Amino acid sequence: MKHRIITLTFSIFLAVGLLLTGISLLLWYNTASYNAASTKTTGTVVDLLEKGNHAFSPVVMYADANGTKHRYISDISSRPAGYSIGETIEMYYETKNPDNARIADWSQYLGCWITGGLGIIFSILGLGYFVKRKASHSRQKQLKQSGLLVHANIVSVENNPSIEVNGRNPFFIRCEAKDSLTGNKKSFKSGLIWSDPRPAIGNHKKINVYVDRNNSRKYYVDISPFEEE
Repeated sequence: MKHRIITLTFSIFLAVGLLLTGISLLLWYNTASYNAASTKTTGTVVDLLEKGNHAFSPVVMYADANGTKHRYISDISSRPAGYSIGETIEMYYETKNPDNARIADWSQYLGCWITGGLGIIFSILGLGYFVKRKASHSRQKQLKQSGLLVHANIVSVENNPSIEVNGRNPFFIRCEAKDSLTGNKKSFKSGLIWSDPRPAIGNHKKINVYVDRNNSRKYYVDISPFEEE
């Protein structure tokens, strides 16, 4: 059950990431379409309007193609002010409605950058989980088919405090087995278990480990009997 919750969590991450990425692309398209359909001109910053907390928005005067002057106040304020009085800046205005204008700078794409950045982060987290999970399952399947089966002794069940999802820390099992050729003990560490395996382990002393016949550093500790469905 807890494993399903973890999968659901990363599924939500991926869905949110894709949604935010889609919104980012839509915002970019809308801005690009607006610019393409608008007329570009230059304006002059005539004032800096304080909007609280000592943040300022530029007040810009610009003229349309007919020479009619218009006044524009930016919705974006900054501290310190991003422009100086008397500064000349580029503007876009709607050809049919010259009063509707925008400053032609990075702020046009601010919403796109924010949603796009968040979308990439969430998508990487969600997609990374499923890619890693699929690769891990493939390795496990291969080792179970062709690896050397070792019946290892369970040494301990430990918690991994460095990883936390939804307030939960995963567990892992440490086990060891004696090498039949050298007589030396070899230690193994299982993958992460998102539910406490100790009740399921009970009096079990052994756990199956599948070791790569060509590289003993590659192995799979079979934790499936001790995971909650």
